[in-house]
Formats: sequence, structure tokens, C-alpha cells
Amino acid sequence: MAYRQVGMPVMTYKRLTPEQATEQLAERIAVAQDRIESAVAALQSGQQWRDYLALQSSLHAYSANNVWLLTTQHHDAWEKGVVSTPWPICVAGFQAWRRLGRSVDKGQRGYQILAPIRHRQRMAVDADGTSRPVGVKESVASDERVETREVIGGWRVEHCWDVAQTSGDPLPEPPHPSMLRGAAPAGLWDAISAQLQDRGYAVRLVPSADGLDGANGRVTWASRLVEVRADMDEAARCKSLLHELGHALLHDPELRSVSGVLGPAGRGAREVEAESVACIVADAHGLATDDYSFPYVSTWAGEDGIEVVRASASRVAAAAKEIITRSTVPHSAGGRATDLQLAIHPEQEQLSIAASPRRDRPLEPTSTRHIDFVLGLS
Repeated sequence: MAYRQVGMPVMTYKRLTPEQATEQLAERIAVAQDRIESAVAALQSGQQWRDYLALQSSLHAYSANNVWLLTTQHHDAWEKGVVSTPWPICVAGFQAWRRLGRSVDKGQRGYQILAPIRHRQRMAVDADGTSRPVGVKESVASDERVETREVIGGWRVEHCWDVAQTSGDPLPEPPHPSMLRGAAPAGLWDAISAQLQDRGYAVRLVPSADGLDGANGRVTWASRLVEVRADMDEAARCKSLLHELGHALLHDPELRSVSGVLGPAGRGAREVEAESVACIVADAHGLATDDYSFPYVSTWAGEDGIEVVRASASRVAAAAKEIITRSTVPHSAGGRATDLQLAIHPEQEQLSIAASPRRDRPLEPTSTRHIDFVLGLS
């Protein structure tokens, strides 16, 4: 079949077999995954990322008890007007702040925390793994081996300060996702919502991130509820809903994932998977999420970014394929019309849909002068 739009070349389509459509979709998903991996590699090779890791290595890891101590002391200082934030943001010792180019402001009192007093202790360990401390000159039995271990011999009080109590160089930060702007493809929100509802989830908009603990979206397993903040542009709302659909497919604790195995235990890996799914599916529908998804994935992947992305590839591909093939919204096999093309011929998508023959089998353009926008695969 062929048809002509005003000012456009004749486009000829050939029918794809189901096997060809499946193969083409798998290839497009693989290309998209390669783009994510390359973007993460580029972001994590930059100076901004190295500075951020240097900051993290300078900060202390605090126990739950010390977190409680820090929080209560900082909140007391805020109530007295000494600091500008009600809760601590980033806490380090005096010398650590100096190494980061910042100094503690005059009059700011350090917060007390408990620090362990560690020392090395010789231990005699028998064949069963039972251990006992031994002195430096003490001998051990013939069936025992000697190990030296670090043990806690007591506690001491140390002081640290929140960034709100310091001044100086700006703190290094990881790459920040940029919120998506503008409209989403027509019908995409309803199509994503329908897939979630088919899996037993209710979908609800909330006024702002305040109702989501600062997040753009959230899935609650116990109540089977997906929430997305309403004070974002339509494109951002749809991307966030796709992210939560990725979680529902891959990480629902009551269901096995689409790949037949349970999801990763760490939150970082789960966020990498969900956002990768959202990026690939959105891209297939003509919604570019690069400015948000790439920094998001990079940050959650951590120091081993490329390895984390690669480890999730098969699971991400399975979830993305399921969402795309079930989508009721026109989508491409991988490419999409550029902004310029749609600006010249904004009617392109509507005319293509109206002029298409039966869509029980996907179509592929054979003309070398066609716009890169292929319908089908749904």
C-alpha cells in the first residue's frame, strides 16, 4: 500500500511477520540499552562525578543511634534559630570540612556522637570456629590457629557539624536529572494506567511531591497503589508512571518478575531497572527522557555504574518488550519523528494512523525517503 501527504514522498509499506516484528523490537531495545550504558559511562567519567565520590569518601557512616543523636541536636539548634534547616543534610568532622574547602562558622557548636575505640586483638580459633582472646605472649593449643581481629574496646565522644553550620566552596554533587517539560504522546497516560490496573494497581495523582516524601512517584505494594505528583508537566507525569510500571513488573514482592526470577535486593539496582524500562518505553513512543533518565540511572547505579546497568539488561529488556507490545498507543519500532519533522507536518501521526491498513500485522516502510516513524507492534 502507498499513500501521499501534501509535500511528502510516497511511502510504501511491507508487512512484517510476527517473528520479524519481534526481532526488530528486540534490536531496538538493545540499541536503547546501549545508549543508557554509554550515557552512564560518559557521566561517570567526568570530573563532576569524581568530585562527588571524593565527597562521599570524606563523610562518616553513622549508626542508627548516632543518626538519632545528630537529628535531635540539629533540630534543637534550628528551633533556637542557630541553623537554617530543621534537619541535618550532610554531616562531617572539622578536618573533613577543611579538606572539602569549607570551614565551621564562628559560634557553631559541634554535635556530639559516639565513636568506637578500636584496637587489634589476638584470637585463638579452633577447628570448630570457636574463638577466644589471647595475650601477646600467650601460647595456643596445637589445634588452634591465631588470628588478629579489630575489636571495640569502648566508646568516646566526638563532634561533627552539618553543612548548614559551615561556609566555603560548594559541595560536589552528582549529575542532576532535569525535569521533563511539555506534553506527552496522546493517550500514553491512559495506556500506562490501563496496564497497571490490569495488574491490580490503582493509579492516583497527588498534588505535589510533599505527599510522596519528595519523590515524583511511588508504588505501595500493600495497598496496590501507584501515585504520581500532579504538579509536573504531562511528559514528566507519564515518564514517572512508566517508572512505577517498571517497578510493578520487576519488583512486586508478591509476583515473580517477567524474566522469571526475583528482582535485586538493593534499592539502587531496582531504581536502575525501573528507570531504564521507563527510558526505553518512553523513547519507543517518541518521548525522549535522556536529560532525566541518564543522570538518574548513573546516580543510583553508584560507583559500579556500567556493571549494574549490564547486569539488569535482560530483565529490563523483558519488561520493556512486554509494555511496548501491549501498548495501545502508536509507537515506533525504535526510531521516532524528530521535532523538526513534526513541526513541518504536525498532521503526520494522525494521517498515518487513519491511512494505515489493518494493524493485525505491523508495517515497515521500504522507501529510503520516509520519515522515521513506524506504526505497529501493538
